[in-house]
Amino acid sequence: MRDANHTLTTAELIRASTDLPAIDARQRRLIITRLVHALLEHVEVLKDAPSQSSRVTHLGRTLLTMAESVATADDTAFSAALLEAAILLRKLDALTARRVPLLPN
Repeated sequence: MRDANHTLTTAELIRASTDLPAIDARQRRLIITRLVHALLEHVEVLKDAPSQSSRVTHLGRTLLTMAESVATADDTAFSAALLEAAILLRKLDALTARRVPLLPN
């Protein structure tokens, strides 16, 4: 697994949600940190949509605050959280892709 400065992809979240017995609490915290980085990458792209941007920022901060609780949750709860995060990241990826121009100005 890469370090905390790298973000997660949807595929990595889904894979991690199925490999739970092999993931210890330290690795789970790293996954949460990387998830927050992935969410916060969308904030800059969403700057022209302040309500969406602030919601993503709030979710990222909440996840950081709850990182230990999420990381030490039982396997079922942790897996469900990762799958929900994968759905959210997929939606954010689609949303921000529409906002980024295909050609430079």
